[in-house]
Amino acid sequence: MRTLVVYTSKTGFTKTYAEWIAEDLGAEIVRTQDLSREQLASADVVIHGGGLRASRIEGLRTFLRHWPLLKGKHVALWHTGANPGRPETVEGVWEQNLTPEQLERTTRFYLRGGFDFTRLRGVDRLVMSIMRFVLKRKKNPSADDRGMLAMYEHPTTELSRENTAPLVNHVRSLDA
Repeated sequence: MRTLVVYTSKTGFTKTYAEWIAEDLGAEIVRTQDLSREQLASADVVIHGGGLRASRIEGLRTFLRHWPLLKGKHVALWHTGANPGRPETVEGVWEQNLTPEQLERTTRFYLRGGFDFTRLRGVDRLVMSIMRFVLKRKKNPSADDRGMLAMYEHPTTELSRENTAPLVNHVRSLDA
């Protein structure tokens, strides 16, 4: 089965995961913005990943413009982020980003990435600066709020090749 890995990455976490997944599966890899109809047409399995920004998965809308071309293909999606990956939170993200048909026709994964404020530029840096301000002003911050604030001062990464195993194993099982 021919596999294609498509990704959008701003800070490098998603790109690293995409490279590991492509390497482990012997797949072609392409940035979402460079994806062609020909690449999609020749793939049996298409995997897309993007970082989470304000409840939106980067590059996913652009990727989903090709939805009609994905009919009859195995489609796996993943997103990265700094959140702990609680199932109800992750499922809520997918429900916000996909239609019911897309939810039914895809297999989805969350690969914990990280957060490094120094890697952000432009609008992303501005938005996260505002978020930091809001979090600092909270009278009773949650554990997640405190954890996020700590990441501004001490960048963190949960990036691990082991995190890709469920996705890679899923794709390998399709060939069995």
